Amino acid sequence: MMTETADATRVRSRTLTFRTVRPDDPAATPMLADLEREYDARYGDDLGEPASVEIHRYPPEQFTAPLGAFVLLYEGDRLVAGGAFKPYDEHTVELKRIWTAPSERGRGLAAEVVRELEAEARGRGYSRVYLTTGPRQPEAVHLYRRLGYTPLYDVTLAAEEVGIHPFEKTLTPAVPTPPAVTAALDRPVVPLQHPLRWIAAALVLVLLLNLVQTLFTNPSWEWPRVGKWLFSPAVLTGLQLTLVATALSAVISFAGGVLLAIARLSRNPVLSSLAWGYVWLFRSVPLILVLVFLYNLGNLYPTVGIGIPFGPQLSVPTANLLSDLAIGVTALSLSEIAYASEIVRAGVLAVDHGQREAAQALGLPRYRQFLRIVLPQALRSIVPAFVNQVVGLLKASSLLFYVSLLDLFGVVQNLSSTYPTDIIPLLVVATIWYLVLTSAVSVVQYHVERWTARGTVRVLPETPLQRVWRAVRRNRLRAATHARGTVQQNDGKAL
Repeated sequence: MMTETADATRVRSRTLTFRTVRPDDPAATPMLADLEREYDARYGDDLGEPASVEIHRYPPEQFTAPLGAFVLLYEGDRLVAGGAFKPYDEHTVELKRIWTAPSERGRGLAAEVVRELEAEARGRGYSRVYLTTGPRQPEAVHLYRRLGYTPLYDVTLAAEEVGIHPFEKTLTPAVPTPPAVTAALDRPVVPLQHPLRWIAAALVLVLLLNLVQTLFTNPSWEWPRVGKWLFSPAVLTGLQLTLVATALSAVISFAGGVLLAIARLSRNPVLSSLAWGYVWLFRSVPLILVLVFLYNLGNLYPTVGIGIPFGPQLSVPTANLLSDLAIGVTALSLSEIAYASEIVRAGVLAVDHGQREAAQALGLPRYRQFLRIVLPQALRSIVPAFVNQVVGLLKASSLLFYVSLLDLFGVVQNLSSTYPTDIIPLLVVATIWYLVLTSAVSVVQYHVERWTARGTVRVLPETPLQRVWRAVRRNRLRAATHARGTVQQNDGKAL
């Protein structure tokens, strides 16, 4: 049983530790702040008052022994869950503030908190537990029913019709633990050892350190020359061409991929067959072959025109129609459209069929079903694969060098011919810029995936900056708590 001191702790397992505090303790601030934020996000003012009113409705003494209890669950030094109870009547306690950290949900920690509070209430002589939850918290309803709580409402009604969901549970008297079981539970838990894992990690670390050492000790890398060429005008001009060609090809290939996927999924046999043939053709032909073929298109078709078959034609010379950049972007786009269409088609097929049936039941036109229902849900599956394709497209743009376009790789190749002693530094410069561009695309991918996940998770995952800020705040809170404990200890010594 937990004691009545504000810093009482009880170890539940090797890493999970319960700590009893007051509601106004700084350690409970993150939990109460997240509860207030989540209540406001789910209910707003629908319940007639903001969440802050409910959070601060009862005085802290209601949740402090001997009346109530307020517990926090830590994993190591991280706050992962918490909860509280207060007296409801002579024989009943009311559970409140059941909470799990957003990043730790799905691990059964809330159930651990409820069991801990039940054990504490049972130890204080209470025989019944009462609690309520809102209509927009189905996971809480599932938790309480799984833990044996009886609903005090008509379960056949919809959640919004019920409103506040009350539950109760009768606490059975605690069964004394046999001495043999108590002795077994008191034995220390010895963690499983993984010597091979640590040996493999040490070997990898040694190899990595050797590689880093060679980067700085091998004079052949010529880092001063790398610094000279990194921001040279010629390299930056090639980098600009690489960015333009990649961006245009990515936009065109995604738009064309969506249209081609729609044609492939169409019930029209002509459209479906043509789309399949396009994908088959351009997935079979290497990109370099497409580039060279388009570059020499003027030899096959000196003029390109449009008009009535076997009738008058409006023609222009092929050489005047497409510039070198247009040829490169066209070749990249033609090849990438085939791959993008398969990515989009896979994402569309991943959407549950019930979503389409629901859209049809609402009488939405087919184009609105696709644009407003299917495609937004498919994006969550499309984005990772398509961004991976964009990264491949970024590197494939280096093939433009073979059709007389001086992109980043082409500039490096030309400079290597002019300055043969700087071949290694120039290759390092190209590698650095490709790494920078790929990293920038990965950052964009992270935020796009986070944005598309809004409809599938209740709370968006924290960004790296938010995780760092949370760690800083946790360390500040820990330091403040430690300082307060030191002051209290000194006051006790003085007394």
